[in-house]
Order: sequence, then C-alpha cells, then structure tokens
Amino acid sequence: MMRMDPNGKNLVCRSCLERKTVQKEQTKADATSQKQEAVMKEYFCKSCKYNFSRAKHLTITTCPYCGSGSIMTKGSTSRIIADASKMKGD
Repeated sequence: MMRMDPNGKNLVCRSCLERKTVQKEQTKADATSQKQEAVMKEYFCKSCKYNFSRAKHLTITTCPYCGSGSIMTKGSTSRIIADASKMKGD
C-alpha cells in the first residue's frame, strides 16, 4: 500500500515510510544524547577508581561511591596519564 511522503510530493510504500520515521527519530535521539554529553563533566576517584559524570554546573567534592575526597576531573590525556603514573605506587 502506498502513502504520501511527509513532504507531500511523492508516493512511498508504507514500510519505507515507517523506516524513514524510525531513522529520523534515532537521529534526533543521537543529537540529544550528544548535547547531554556536552553539558556533562567526567570525574575519577583516586581511592576506589570509580568513573562517573555529573552536570558541569555541579561542584563535586566527594566520591558518590566511597565518599572519599580524592576526586579528579578527567581532562586532557596527558593529565590523566600523569595522575595514573603517580597512583601506581598507591
């Protein structure tokens, strides 16, 4: 069975039309998740090695998992590598 395309100019089979709708919804969901990731800040606990992320506007001082105050913000790769090498002896 044929249906009109959302633009109203072409005829499209029903299954193709449904697939296009699903693809558009997935694209919108991907864009939304990318926006949410952009407003999140990643953290790492040096004590328990717990990785977590919170909204950028929140100030995090303790680990939500172990309660330790040794939280570090994940930043550049070089900083993470430097901190990991310092923790090697811990």
